[in-house]
Amino acid sequence: MARKKKRQPYVLFILIMRSIVVGTAYYLVRGLPGLTSSFVSIFVGFLAFDLIVAMPKFSLRLRHWGELLVLLLPRISATALSLGAGLLLGIVFATFTKFGLPVLVGAIFTLGLSYSVSAEVKGNISNYVGMIAGIEMFDQISRLDYFSDLWIQDLAGPAGRLVYGTFLSLFLGWLVGIVVGSITRLFLPRGYRSLKSTAYSQPLWMRSFRDVVHLDDGKVLLQIELSEESPLAYKSLAEVGLGRDLGVQVLSIVRSPEEVVSPRGADILLPLDQLVMVLPSDQAKTIIELTKGRVLGG
Repeated sequence: MARKKKRQPYVLFILIMRSIVVGTAYYLVRGLPGLTSSFVSIFVGFLAFDLIVAMPKFSLRLRHWGELLVLLLPRISATALSLGAGLLLGIVFATFTKFGLPVLVGAIFTLGLSYSVSAEVKGNISNYVGMIAGIEMFDQISRLDYFSDLWIQDLAGPAGRLVYGTFLSLFLGWLVGIVVGSITRLFLPRGYRSLKSTAYSQPLWMRSFRDVVHLDDGKVLLQIELSEESPLAYKSLAEVGLGRDLGVQVLSIVRSPEEVVSPRGADILLPLDQLVMVLPSDQAKTIIELTKGRVLGG
């Protein structure tokens, strides 16, 4: 209970600073054209802020700024790519409506393809960014009264304004999130994940093994070399029945010069194999005995 009360002031501080991100991001883009401007600015502001607040360690040192850059760059580029794809699809299908394509069909294709493309972009946090950008572009162009003979110029006006506003909002949102997030993180003793956000999905190499595989308290990770005398040698995983009898999950078999990841039951265990496995902690001694060649109870 005491620990929870101690955390509360920090959580309240995060909520206040988060509200500053929303207000500042919206204020900076309120005059920009298009529905997407305020949405994009607030969304990416939240994303940058949450990423910085969640960092285990943070300071103004170059090393920590480098770690922050590693976190932000993939998400910045992925968000920009999703936005660009949505805007382009909106332009294409809205133009088709001016040449006879039903508006309903164009809207369906714009939304569906924007979502699908965004979903395939590695590092993208939300597919809705691409969808909203696409349908806003589609709506603005499809509402034009007509295309003249110079239809490319007719198209360039609304498309150019929306692209400009959207990507300027993207930049301003990141800027607000980084500045406010950095100030907030300097006052926190460590990274906080008290606020649920998809921004906290860090790269695997920055996360602990226990966080990645969700180990229970009663399980351990072991890497053990198989000896020539082990009764497991020259038998398949299915034959030795480690999972069935002892609850052992073999994650990989390191066998120079290669590694067998997620081995199957038919894979044969050979002397000098390095077995990487997750197992109940109370079975650790049994496994060590078996891999070294001493059969318990014999």
